[in-house]
Amino acid sequence: MDTTYSLTLVRKQLTMFAVVLLVLVLPALAYAISQGLDLNRVSEAPIGAQLAVYSQAFAPTLAALAAWLAGGRGLRGFDWGFRRVPWRTLGIAWIVPVVGIALGYGSAWVTGLARFAPGNVTDSTGLHPAVAVVLGLLPGIVPYVILALGEQIGWSSFLTTRLAQTRSTDATALIVGLCWASFHVPMMLFVPGAIDQGIPIFYAIPCFAVQSVTIAFPLVWLRVRTKSIWPVLILHATLNAALYFVAGAMTAPTENSPWFVGEGGALTTLGLLIAVLATRRLWRNPG
Repeated sequence: MDTTYSLTLVRKQLTMFAVVLLVLVLPALAYAISQGLDLNRVSEAPIGAQLAVYSQAFAPTLAALAAWLAGGRGLRGFDWGFRRVPWRTLGIAWIVPVVGIALGYGSAWVTGLARFAPGNVTDSTGLHPAVAVVLGLLPGIVPYVILALGEQIGWSSFLTTRLAQTRSTDATALIVGLCWASFHVPMMLFVPGAIDQGIPIFYAIPCFAVQSVTIAFPLVWLRVRTKSIWPVLILHATLNAALYFVAGAMTAPTENSPWFVGEGGALTTLGLLIAVLATRRLWRNPG
């Protein structure tokens, strides 16, 4: 295929991806907001509003498929990425977020910036905290894999593979991370409960953006090196499970803890940054 034609096609598909993503996300959020959605009380919102906000997880995949179809060849050649990889590679993908969340929350607990409350898990589940940790970080990632699939077919199997054709892996990771962060900005700006009460937007969004870009580096490198989406899904799902099923569940909120822990918290972001840097030889060369 002519190189000029290939680059033109890629640009066309990337433009279509961005446009369709906006068309899917903004009206759905507007509808959810009009129905009084508050993320702190999602279960109280009308079913339509709940569906509108949860459907955001699948918008990148729908946008990616629409963009690929714009190439005029159907879905032929779409790199879904469902290739087998060694268990070692999946282990690398799993360990990065586990170490990062442990560092972030551990430092908050030790310094008193957040209160360690493992009894919360026992009260809510009846499980010993150690058992809850194991279950949360192993079978607990399964539901998050499904949600991650909705996003990562778009970010990883489409955007990453398209960008990597003409850019270095690091440049691709930076762009994907910024796009991933930007995807969440409308929700953070307009949906009540998306940002903890008392946390200013000018603090929350930059912290979340840094965290997104940080995690994008191992995600993109693993996708490019292995040509598989599985390590990407494991990393993304484990990050969410570690945040919500484990560390968040074992933390008693204080007045200032949202500044430091949680999705976009300063110590959470710093812990993930340290973990990503410390493991860079592993995810750059997963084997």
